[in-house]
Amino acid sequence: MGKCIILLSEKSSGSSIVQKFVTKYTDAKLLPNTRHYENETLYWTKAASLLGLDQHDMVDSEVPLSRDYGKSELIKLLRDNLPGYTPPEDDKELVHEGWSMLCKQYSPVLFEKSPHHLCQRAALDLICEQIKRDRDNEYLIVGLIRNPMDTIYSQYDRWCSPPALVESQWLKAYTNLLELKQKLGDQVLILRYEDVANDNNKVKPVIEFCEVELPEFSGSYIDTKSLHRWKFNMSFSHSLSENTLALAQLYNYSNSEMTISKSLLRKTRFNLLNFFRRPFYKYVKPYLTKAGLKRKRK
Repeated sequence: MGKCIILLSEKSSGSSIVQKFVTKYTDAKLLPNTRHYENETLYWTKAASLLGLDQHDMVDSEVPLSRDYGKSELIKLLRDNLPGYTPPEDDKELVHEGWSMLCKQYSPVLFEKSPHHLCQRAALDLICEQIKRDRDNEYLIVGLIRNPMDTIYSQYDRWCSPPALVESQWLKAYTNLLELKQKLGDQVLILRYEDVANDNNKVKPVIEFCEVELPEFSGSYIDTKSLHRWKFNMSFSHSLSENTLALAQLYNYSNSEMTISKSLLRKTRFNLLNFFRRPFYKYVKPYLTKAGLKRKRK
């Protein structure tokens, strides 16, 4: 029997670091051929698009895809990673049998993470259906959560994503994670990024699922410098809603860990800077990035 680890998180929650950690110390494999960064597949959102399931728009993302594009993307992904793959006529069979074939091809453990799945209930429903249908593979779902303020700040710092929209997405994602935990029970392991960064042994259950012993650590393999950077940036300002604070408390975050000083100067700086940064990140930077990639290819 093969194994599959699916890591679910919001963007900028440390999933890439955890992925590198697990694949460093185990025989877990990533899909080698994808068009996305960090070996991400977006498999289950593409599957939801292919099957015509409802999905909502994501912040600074192409998701959801159109039905036809979702299908073509999924078939390309399967063909690129399964030698000689021929898609079946039935779309449901394409989705579920395709994933089972990937698990078999990349045994003993296939590791998959795409921070586009947790906030889409349609994608999570398909994952649950896959686990129920697939008798040839054992599944572990890892729910990775990070302080909402760290998540919001990281996305703002990297892409100038609007904090209010990122917060709304965080709220959807981690409400879904609690519901998924209730549905799947012990098949879902919830990890806080802060705990993992401070004590790498928190990842031990994931390593043990891969049937490998985790070595003892004297220090931390995972960088902790990114924690709470928002507190020290006097040009960043955001206050979480009561709903977000309440949900985060269920994950053992305290209000003091999620509260920023309500300085008028800080808020004014943030608003002025954001007035210029957002258009740059949305319209100018993608153009410069594409131009840079073209130069590299030449």
